[in-house]
Amino acid sequence: MYTSSAHPAISPAIGTPLTHMLAHALGAFDEIDYGIVIVDRLARVLNANHMARCLCAERDGACLLQADRLTARQCGDDHLLQQAVQSAAGQGRRSLLTLGAGERSQTVAVVPLGQGTAPAVLLVFGKRQVCEALSVDHYARVNGLTHAESMVLAALCDGDKPQEIAERFGVAVSTVRTQIASIRQKTRTDSIRDLVRRIAVLPPIVSALGRAQAH
Repeated sequence: MYTSSAHPAISPAIGTPLTHMLAHALGAFDEIDYGIVIVDRLARVLNANHMARCLCAERDGACLLQADRLTARQCGDDHLLQQAVQSAAGQGRRSLLTLGAGERSQTVAVVPLGQGTAPAVLLVFGKRQVCEALSVDHYARVNGLTHAESMVLAALCDGDKPQEIAERFGVAVSTVRTQIASIRQKTRTDSIRDLVRRIAVLPPIVSALGRAQAH
């Protein structure tokens, strides 16, 4: 766990209004593909956006929403989480936690929103993967990629090499290389690395369909 107190917490005078504003803003945060939760010093949930609820509902997720509290699935992790929340609320300390293990591990930023009689803490869950599927799909459509090129682009973002992509889709390597050249031309990128980097930094937006199902 990494902690820092380099940035002072919000003063009690403005902490509560800011907390209320963020709580009301979580409706808009439902459109962001990051899990966002606001808790009090005892990790009782004041509000959580749609993505946070989905992450906590996953069978092998790192965190749980139990009753009105946010907890970590593993006991050792939960001690770190509760300690980080209390340090943020009481001392204004920011933390960066890694909860869980292996491929299902989850990074969580713990940020103080204010100190005083009713301090609150903001928790932001890290991205689940480098390139979100929706971002790749939207980028492909905006740049006029064909369906086959979109599939190749998604595979490149997964870290696959041309030979692996050819084997996955049952085509010749030369076909994949031609598709990659077409993708680079349409997206005006200099290399595969440049292409993947450009997609990796796109804003992670939740689809309209996902938001409709959530409500």
